[in-house]
Amino acid sequence: MQFWCAASGTAWTWTWRPYPGVWLFVGLLAFAVLRWNRAGARRSGKTASPIPPRFFVGLGVLWLALDWPIGALGAGYLASVHMLQFLLIALVAPPLLLRGPSADAIAMIPSRRLLGPVLQRLTTPVTALIVFSTIVLLTHLPAIVDALMVSQPGSFAIDMAWILAGLLFWWPVVRDVPAHRFPPPARIGYVVLGMMFSPVMFGLVGFLVYSTTPLYGVFELAPPLAGISSRADHQTAGVLMSVGGAFIAFVSLSIIFFKWTKESA
Repeated sequence: MQFWCAASGTAWTWTWRPYPGVWLFVGLLAFAVLRWNRAGARRSGKTASPIPPRFFVGLGVLWLALDWPIGALGAGYLASVHMLQFLLIALVAPPLLLRGPSADAIAMIPSRRLLGPVLQRLTTPVTALIVFSTIVLLTHLPAIVDALMVSQPGSFAIDMAWILAGLLFWWPVVRDVPAHRFPPPARIGYVVLGMMFSPVMFGLVGFLVYSTTPLYGVFELAPPLAGISSRADHQTAGVLMSVGGAFIAFVSLSIIFFKWTKESA
């Protein structure tokens, strides 16, 4: 039994496989947010509010991306599913997960001597965008993917890096950046720059779609799935990053815009 999804080199079957590490991680994340909210409520002398349903939707998206079959296929069989994982883990789940912590829980962060200043610096829009782009680039470099995806700790590290990158990227949009410092027009520009006109995204899409040979050895040399060539799989990964990223950006921009017009009415 594997603890976390990683490339195994065995032929793919549709037989269900358990990954207890994924279940433990998702459960601990829900438990941590629940305890954090209760601590924030006690500190402010209030009763803890229920966690918003959107958090649990984000938790479900994360579970779907990490567990069988998407987690297993993306870890060691198909680059296209690996890219789908990236979209779900870094771009879809984080803005929903960030709705989980209450305002009172977030207010506790500045009181932490080390965590407070570090998080405040990392979640400023410019820094968050730079860190996000850097993590996306590094976790898609062939040498790093091929080296890490063959082991459970390495695969776990890439998944955690994606979650961290997504949380940092979406924090200025979803959480506590003061409105007068980061108003809706700035948030719209931030999302467009980070997702639709990102040099990192464009570069990765170009390499995946137009490369004459597959980029990732771990997927090129994986046991083949019937009817799917390695080159077509890599090209599909590039299309997914382009189209999927643009779609997620469009939905995010629409939400920001309509919320802005509603508040301005």
